[in-house]
Amino acid sequence: MHFLKLILLQSGDSTDRSLKVLAEFVERIAEKKVDGIIKEYRRLDKFFDTTATYEAFKANMAKNRYSGKLFSDVFCTDSTRVKLKLGEKEYGDYIHANVVKSPLLTTKFICTQGPLQSTIHDFWRMVFQERVENILMLCKLCEDGRPKCSKYWPEAVGEVQETPTVLVKNIGEEADEYATMSLSVELNPKYAAAETELTPEQRKPLYLRLFRWTTWPDRGVPDHHSCVIPLQLLDRIRAAPCVIHCSAGIGRTGSIVALEIALKKVIAGEKVDFEQIARELRCSRAQCIQTEVQYLYIHRVMIENALLHIKDESAKTAGNKFLKEYDNKMSK
Repeated sequence: MHFLKLILLQSGDSTDRSLKVLAEFVERIAEKKVDGIIKEYRRLDKFFDTTATYEAFKANMAKNRYSGKLFSDVFCTDSTRVKLKLGEKEYGDYIHANVVKSPLLTTKFICTQGPLQSTIHDFWRMVFQERVENILMLCKLCEDGRPKCSKYWPEAVGEVQETPTVLVKNIGEEADEYATMSLSVELNPKYAAAETELTPEQRKPLYLRLFRWTTWPDRGVPDHHSCVIPLQLLDRIRAAPCVIHCSAGIGRTGSIVALEIALKKVIAGEKVDFEQIARELRCSRAQCIQTEVQYLYIHRVMIENALLHIKDESAKTAGNKFLKEYDNKMSK
């Protein structure tokens, strides 16, 4: 049972407020129509935080998946970037990753790029340092013949992957739709013996889960039958610090985090405005929500799930009309 459904099964004024927020969202989006949402995104797509700096990004080009002459730059904002302290003296403090800042998020959400072969060690340093308990992967290793992410986990149960600072072990797998894997991460004894500044708490082994939803195409959207999956995945990862990544760590990744903030707004009885949410996100993780179809998709996810709960008949009619319009648009 996903978070939205669980909350809306509760009784009381807060549930009534949440249902009202959902109904108003559905009617407002249906009135804008698909073309209105697209126009909104094109306005949003020009938005950059003019106060942001990207000095660490520019100083570490070799660690960025998308930068330089061959690619458009996918920036990493200085003010919210994860600074690696574990192994900093030997390996530096940079990774292309940002913590999302939002007053509605009660646990840490870290958005990052799919690791390069040369940054797998940095990725696991971050996971161990930040005590991450859930990783959500939203891409395949290769898409359209192009590498999108290096395989950063040990494949076989019982297999150990050694990095200079930590050891990563595959301790189990679940035969579910997300190819869920259980992993343990602990300090590499060679590193631990020489490291004197870590506290006992920081030395503790870490246990986490890796979820892989790999049917979401790059720069595109999943099949509309998958609209419940984002909420199911958010249910599984939101209780503890989590890392979310696709390839660049902004499109699919930003869409998922935008949905989490939208859900929290519903529960708080606040207006859901994805343009405002996207602007807020982009102040933490530059360029979040990469394409207009991704922006459309998160509206569809919210409306389809809202229709399972709202009682307002006019809102239901408007919502179903929008879903048909969306499906017609995407089928062309």
